[in-house]
Amino acid sequence: MSGCLGIPTAALILAAVAAGAGGLSAPRLAAAAAACPKAETLPRVSLKTLAGRVIYETRKSREQLARLQRHKGAQRRKRGWKPIGLTLTKLQFRMDISINTLSRKAKRHCATVAGVKAELGYDEITIYVAMRYPRGSCQYLSVLEHENEHLAIFRNTLARYAPKVERRLVQAASQLKPLTGRSPNQAAAKIQKALQRQIEPLFKEMNKVMDRENDRIDTTENYHREQARCSKW
Repeated sequence: MSGCLGIPTAALILAAVAAGAGGLSAPRLAAAAAACPKAETLPRVSLKTLAGRVIYETRKSREQLARLQRHKGAQRRKRGWKPIGLTLTKLQFRMDISINTLSRKAKRHCATVAGVKAELGYDEITIYVAMRYPRGSCQYLSVLEHENEHLAIFRNTLARYAPKVERRLVQAASQLKPLTGRSPNQAAAKIQKALQRQIEPLFKEMNKVMDRENDRIDTTENYHREQARCSKW
């Protein structure tokens, strides 16, 4: 089968929402650690997984799929093969962070994590099949079967890594020391960055696993085997 590729385009998206009162001063981390008490309760942490709404697109030609593949930064197709199927998505991780603030002398305020609501997964997963193959045809079904394997890779990897990400997030939020800043939003941004540093290694590892699994089924041997099922490609 000719170049049925499913390549994830991944980006880390983080959004912090701060809740709390009081103006915060410029950060002095060493002083803040001594002046700011630790939170009396552990942060409330939750992680929601997004399986992704699947969109089937059959209105693009092989040439358009090739341009789309290049535009999205997908891996290069195998030499001599043209893409007739493509699966694209964006792995995303978002956080809404709530904080508690405490007034100190000289207008210094401390900030601690009160809660984190996170999302990991995909908003949409788009499966493309070249328009030259009518729905229900042998070629269409063969391409679709291959692209559904990529869909399974995305979702299975998400299911495998979501518990790891949640455990890492709970640990990081619980161990994070109080921070200071000029405003609640600035404090939330610092907390966001601290939590992001803990999650990024798992996020990158997850992307590498998906790339490796996608490469495993995107081989010339597999393409030949799938192409042999139908005639008139």
